[in-house]
Amino acid sequence: MDTEEPAEVAEAPPRRRWPPWLRPYPFEIAAWLSLVIAIAFLRARGLRIDWETFDYTIPPLLPVMAKYFLVGIGLYGVFTGVRRKSPLEYLRQIATLQWIVLSLRVWLAVLVFNYTYFWLKVCVPLVNAKLWDQALWRLDALVHFGYSPSIVLIESASSGLLSWLDLWYGLWLPTVSLSIAFFCASPKALVRRQFILSCVLIWVLGAWLYTALPALGPIYAFTDTWRDVMPDMPVSHGAQQLLWENYQTIIQGMKSGQLHRFNPTRGIAAMPSLHVGVHWMLMLWMYRYARPLFVPAAIATLLTFLGSITTGWHYAIDGYVGIALGQISYWAALRLEKGEEEDTDEHETGEIGEAGGGR
Repeated sequence: MDTEEPAEVAEAPPRRRWPPWLRPYPFEIAAWLSLVIAIAFLRARGLRIDWETFDYTIPPLLPVMAKYFLVGIGLYGVFTGVRRKSPLEYLRQIATLQWIVLSLRVWLAVLVFNYTYFWLKVCVPLVNAKLWDQALWRLDALVHFGYSPSIVLIESASSGLLSWLDLWYGLWLPTVSLSIAFFCASPKALVRRQFILSCVLIWVLGAWLYTALPALGPIYAFTDTWRDVMPDMPVSHGAQQLLWENYQTIIQGMKSGQLHRFNPTRGIAAMPSLHVGVHWMLMLWMYRYARPLFVPAAIATLLTFLGSITTGWHYAIDGYVGIALGQISYWAALRLEKGEEEDTDEHETGEIGEAGGGR
């Protein structure tokens, strides 16, 4: 009996792919898309977001970012040495065109999401005048069985503890900036792409939550509660004064119809607490890729949460939402940025495995 020869199966044409140096990564798509949406939203609300706002925001950030770029390399070199590996080998790993090009793209994304975050946050009173402080204060007590965490902490803490938490809270920006620089200096491309994507997500989503649920924070809405302890917290009190003056400039401009120059980096917003959320997210990345730093990161997160309440910047509920946002941003980054096939082996044998732990 004759049998038919199997029909030849036509091979599918090879899938066209972006050249590696042109391929957009998820962190870039998220950063630039967020920028476009934010500009369109603010302009639709009648705000003049144009080249002048870029010129006013971006140039001052450039030398700061260049400094942290170099500091990050130094920190990662020290971390490599502490883990009994050769810092010279690390320097050889990053002395490649691919690493340098990705570094430029990563730090450009940092510029983009900083611009988006600053202008969304500072423009909150211009696009949504409703304040939710009273509701958040009541919710804080409801969640904590009728007790306000703010009142409980400032009444039970000693003057020395309040001063110490105030000092720690004032170190939030340098601790976070150094942590970002550290991860951006990783020799592993996948680590850097995942990490910076989570940063884009938490800051941009946080800014949109500020816009949806505007709140000044307890120090502004319930000032009398902190009046007696303000002398114990000079760092926070000084910063709060600067932000309040900037906020009043915006409010007066709204009333007069002539909004004069204000500082876009001094926006006021409480819900969520990105101070707590970002530290939580950094703790997760430390656990995954830099395990020896996990315990210090966990302690830092706890102190930041307590400091956010005692200094009056945030309600406790702000911290809980910030933690949830940090967790979501971390999970989303891992799922959206899985890397190419060649990155898989790198991920399987990355920092966390070497630090002594599983996934």
